[in-house]
Amino acid sequence: MALKSRMLMFLTLAIVLAATDGKIFERCELARTFKAAGLDGFKGYSLKEWVCTAFYESTYNSSAVNINWNGGKALSMDCGIFQINSFWWCLDAFTSVTKRNCGMACGDFLDDDLTDDIKCAKSIVTLHPGMKAWVAWSTRCNQQNMERFVAGCNV
Repeated sequence: MALKSRMLMFLTLAIVLAATDGKIFERCELARTFKAAGLDGFKGYSLKEWVCTAFYESTYNSSAVNINWNGGKALSMDCGIFQINSFWWCLDAFTSVTKRNCGMACGDFLDDDLTDDIKCAKSIVTLHPGMKAWVAWSTRCNQQNMERFVAGCNV
């Protein structure tokens, strides 16, 4: 069963990735995009926190995907610039139990249009206790010097 689950996940992932038009953003380009979308100061989180989180989650790659495995079984996947998780936040074909708080397909987060990613990220911060939903924020950004993430960007 585990092999079947893996094969199905890889097949679907290959189809999703083939249909995406992802992009690796430049740091300042991403900072400007986030600022224009209202992330700077959203729920008390600074622009540098959002850019830092995106860096450590996806290295600014809008088509980044990470599959979470346990005992050979695919449990969920993380998608896009913020690595939005299929168990909690987006719809996929493999996650049997999900909160699906964003109500969007996981594949929606894999293109270069970050509008839906940002909308879902705002929902996550609103519904979850802040940015703690992102391990990268908790371990790499929170209470750290993050000036380098917006330095020279004129934002």
